[in-house]
Amino acid sequence: MVQIFIPTLGRESIKHTLDALKVQSFKDFEIILISKKELNINNVNKIIILRGGYFEEAINLALENLNPDDIALFTDDDAIPSQQWVEGHIEFHDKNPSIYVASGEVIGEKWKNYPNALFKKFRNTEYMMPYNEKFNEYTGFLTRLGLSVDREDLGTHNVEKSLAIAGVNMSLKTNFFINYKIPTFSLRGSYNETVLALHGISLGGDSATFKGARVYHKGNESLSRSKDPYIDKYLCLEKHVLPYAVNTIFKIDTTMLKEFISLLDDGVPKLGLSLALKGITNNYTFSQFRQELIKLYELREAIL
Repeated sequence: MVQIFIPTLGRESIKHTLDALKVQSFKDFEIILISKKELNINNVNKIIILRGGYFEEAINLALENLNPDDIALFTDDDAIPSQQWVEGHIEFHDKNPSIYVASGEVIGEKWKNYPNALFKKFRNTEYMMPYNEKFNEYTGFLTRLGLSVDREDLGTHNVEKSLAIAGVNMSLKTNFFINYKIPTFSLRGSYNETVLALHGISLGGDSATFKGARVYHKGNESLSRSKDPYIDKYLCLEKHVLPYAVNTIFKIDTTMLKEFISLLDDGVPKLGLSLALKGITNNYTFSQFRQELIKLYELREAIL
């Protein structure tokens, strides 16, 4: 049976999300909420309580509860799936057996990919080349440094191999993610979808975005975006520590990363990449790395 996972803070908006799921054209699915607190919500099949940790721990709870031989969908508690949302993902996976992670259309608020600024500045240098030949055909791809960046033609085709997966509208072929856990290293879950995509790619599959299976995303404050200037700066920092997590799947050339860091002006991108390099070279555990992020987050002057 198809599963739909919704991490939630118990916001009022989830009522609209669940109402949209009631009228889906495809009916054979179960709804599973992942929450940090007990909830009194009807019309769901299961509520899993997150006893500790952050967003990545919530995603790992979902991965621990995957049904084999099917697909799992993910959305947010402030999103409105279109009536053909589930059906659209099922049809896409049926037609594309080599795609392990997929993302449909998102109408409304989306997260910002901060490393694109470095990609534009250092375009055509060795640092911004695709990590390997696999990523030559990706519009949102992995660089040799372990950054996820976007080509200018991102989103212009009906189906694109891409790392630009949106967790508000994501689906997985479950068999490739059973017994896998994403690194629990960040505070706001940045690039958790990209890490899942990279895991699927490491197994020989692909990740892709496609036109269809629309989700309408409201403009609420969230882990991935904020109107608070300080949080926005922190999100930029967290996006630049991605090489640390990538290194758990695809090894990063630390000599090249160190060389690139030396070319950057002082600022948030340099701070994030320096922390990623420190974490890789010192073999930080996920917990140790997260503690370093907490220190930086609390020391506002370092980010501002």
